[in-house]
Amino acid sequence: MEVIAPIPEGWGICLSCEMLMARADLNQAPAERGLEDYPPDWLEDFHRLSDWVLDLSARYGDRVLIRIWDPRSMQGVWKSIRYGVRRYPTFIVAGRKVSGWDTRQLEQTLAQALGPVQA
Repeated sequence: MEVIAPIPEGWGICLSCEMLMARADLNQAPAERGLEDYPPDWLEDFHRLSDWVLDLSARYGDRVLIRIWDPRSMQGVWKSIRYGVRRYPTFIVAGRKVSGWDTRQLEQTLAQALGPVQA
């Protein structure tokens, strides 16, 4: 499953790189650094997406590989063009696009892509 959604600029930068760039506030977790610079509604969406992705990862485990693409990155631009993404977040599951916050639709798409659970 691929997730195309705006993510914080500092997310994914390794600690060594942050220290070299003098950006690190080592009193905060890496994923939380710099978040206070974003508007509250953006942060709310980011936390909502984070919780959703973590929940899906916990429930599906190694049955689903989750990749997150920022639409501002080269890969994210390519994915957005390829799949005709017009709003975020967008989830690509086995080539099928699910846009927005409809958890039921995403769950149905995942179930169809994964097939029956094997014991």
